[in-house]
Amino acid sequence: MPIPSAALRIFGRAAAILGVLLSGAGHAQQSGVFPYRWNDTPPADAITPADVREALMWTGHLDFVFKGELGEAVRKATNAWQKSKGIQQTDKLSEEQTSQLVQEALKEREEVGWSMLHDPAVGFAVGVPTKFVTFGTPRFDGGALFYAGGGTISQTIAIHHGYPTCRSMDALYPRTTAGAAFRARRDNWFVALFRQGESSTYLKVTCHSAGAISTEMSVPADVLDKHRGLFAAMAGSLVITRTPDPTVRPRPRVDELPLAPTGFSDQQAARPQPKAKPAKPSSIDDSGKSIALKLETRDGPDLRAEEVFDKASGAVYVVKADRRLGSAVAISESELLTNCHVVGDLAEVKIARSKAELPAKVVSRNPDADRCVLRTETKLATWVTVRPYDDIKVGERAITIGTPQGLELTAAEGIVSSKRVYNQTKVVQTSAPISQGSSGGGLFDARGHLLGITTFYFKAGQNLNFAVAAEEYAQEREESANR
Repeated sequence: MPIPSAALRIFGRAAAILGVLLSGAGHAQQSGVFPYRWNDTPPADAITPADVREALMWTGHLDFVFKGELGEAVRKATNAWQKSKGIQQTDKLSEEQTSQLVQEALKEREEVGWSMLHDPAVGFAVGVPTKFVTFGTPRFDGGALFYAGGGTISQTIAIHHGYPTCRSMDALYPRTTAGAAFRARRDNWFVALFRQGESSTYLKVTCHSAGAISTEMSVPADVLDKHRGLFAAMAGSLVITRTPDPTVRPRPRVDELPLAPTGFSDQQAARPQPKAKPAKPSSIDDSGKSIALKLETRDGPDLRAEEVFDKASGAVYVVKADRRLGSAVAISESELLTNCHVVGDLAEVKIARSKAELPAKVVSRNPDADRCVLRTETKLATWVTVRPYDDIKVGERAITIGTPQGLELTAAEGIVSSKRVYNQTKVVQTSAPISQGSSGGGLFDARGHLLGITTFYFKAGQNLNFAVAAEEYAQEREESANR
C-alpha cells in the first residue's frame, strides 16, 4: 500500500545530502514564541526565525529531514504555505503573514495538547500530544526503561543502557530500519518511517556515550493527515538533560508548556503584577511512612483466591495523578500507601473506585525509597492490615490486586519467590504478575494481609516481580512524636 501523502511531506525523501531541523519546543532556549503557551496573540517583534521554522513544521510545510541547505528548505516551505493560503509566493514573509503563520501553528499545537514529558531523575524530556495519548507507569523490560503511552496515538520512549552507544549504532541501524519506507542515518541519530496497515510509525534513536534513547510514535493515517507536524515535533523535542541513567528510580511528570511571561509587549508590561505570596512551608514529611499502619501476623488457614479478593479488594483504589495512572492501598480509614513514581511531584491526587473519585493529599514522601502516603478527608469504608516482613515465608501464596493498563481491580495469583534488599529497601519478590499500571497496588497473602506495594518487574526473566515490603511504610509512634 502507498505511504500517505502526509507522511511523505513530513519526512521528505532519501537523499545524498540531508539537513536536520530541530524544533524549539523542548530546548533550553527561552527566546521567541514557541517555548510558551499563549492566551493572547504573540507580539510580532517577539517572533524569531526559529519560530518561523517551527511554525512551518507544525503546519506540515517544512520536513524534519530535508535535502540541501536549511535556508533553501525554509524558502520552499514558505512558498508552500503561501500557496496554500492563496498568497503571492515570495522569498520572505511579510510581518502580517508571519503573525498569521505563527498563530496557525500555535493553534495546531494546542489542538493536540502538546506538552512535555520530563523525567529529571533519569535525564530526559520529550514532547507528547496529550489529547491523543496517556502515559502509564514506567516499566523495566530487558534491561531498558520504557515509558509507554496509549490512546488514539501510541508513543513509547525507551532508555537503553550500554547498548547501543554511538560506537555501535552503525551495526544496529540496518537491522532496526529493515523494511522501512524511509530511513536516514547521521551523526548520533537515525530515523525510520514504517507503514503498518492504516497507520504510520516513526522511530528515532539518539545515542550518547553510555547508551541510547529511542522515541517511537504510531499514528492512524486519518489523524496524521490532520496533524502533519506530529512526527517532526516529537523528533525535534527530545532533550537529554544529562547522561540518561535507566537504573535510577524513574520520576516522570507531564507538564504543559509554561504560559508566556509578561513583558513581550508594552501592553503586557503595563499590566499590574500581583505580589508574590511567600512560600508556605511544606506539610509533606520526607519519611514515606505512616503511623496509622497496623501490623498483624498471619493466623488461620488459607482462603481461596476469590475470598482473598472479596476481603482485600475494597481497600485498593485507582490513583489519578495528572496524566499518570497507578494504584494505592488503604491501611486505615483515611490513609493509603502507594509508590512515589505514581504521584510524581504532586501534592494532591485523585483516588477512584468505579466512577467515584475522592481528593487525596500526599502527606509523606520518600522518593529514594519510592514510598508515598496519601490521606483523604472522606472516611474510607475498607482497609487492610499489614503482615510483618519477618513473618513472610518464601513459597507461600501471594495475590496481587491493582490497576494494570488502567483495568481496575485486576487480581493475579503466585507465590512469594524470595525476600530481598533492593536500593536499601526490603522488597518481596513474587511470581504473581505485575504489569504496567500496577504500581502502588497490593501484594496480599492468603489471609488478605498486605505483604507489599507492587512496584516494578523485569521482563528479561520469568516472573521477576517485586513489591516494597509494606512494613517499610510503618512509622513507630515514638519516631512520630519526635517529628
